[in-house]
Amino acid sequence: MPNTLTFPGDAAPGFPSIGLTVPDDWSPLAAPGAVLAAGKAVEPGTFRPNIVVAVTRFTAGYPLQAAIDEVVARVEAIPGVVEGGREELEVLGRDGYRIEFSYPDERVGTLMQGVRIAVVENGPIADLVQITATATGSQALSLWGELREIQSSAVTTV
Repeated sequence: MPNTLTFPGDAAPGFPSIGLTVPDDWSPLAAPGAVLAAGKAVEPGTFRPNIVVAVTRFTAGYPLQAAIDEVVARVEAIPGVVEGGREELEVLGRDGYRIEFSYPDERVGTLMQGVRIAVVENGPIADLVQITATATGSQALSLWGELREIQSSAVTTV
């Protein structure tokens, strides 16, 4: 007899619900591969500082250290990258990790990014949640604190 599988369902739970608190001059964005994204209002033709939340699904037990190793390897492979700092810290109310870096970009000069990650366990799966903040180097001079606050505001329910 055939079985019917559904998403969400017991074998494939839905993604975690994720919320961000953003200032009034921020609005939702559609971003490829993102479950949630927001951008700051800027002058037309100007790079839009943004926060993008992506979820990658693994089997239960996926270790945070594996995710850290993967993110660090990707960052270190970027040509011209300059690391701004990294640390273990709470993300989404659980153990997490942060790495910040800049790199040359031919379109805008320099891009600054901060990536925070956490693993959210839910039954038979583990969701790697990645919250990425991006701004140009010049924007980061005045906006980096705001971008960090938005990342820190991230909450989830499973």
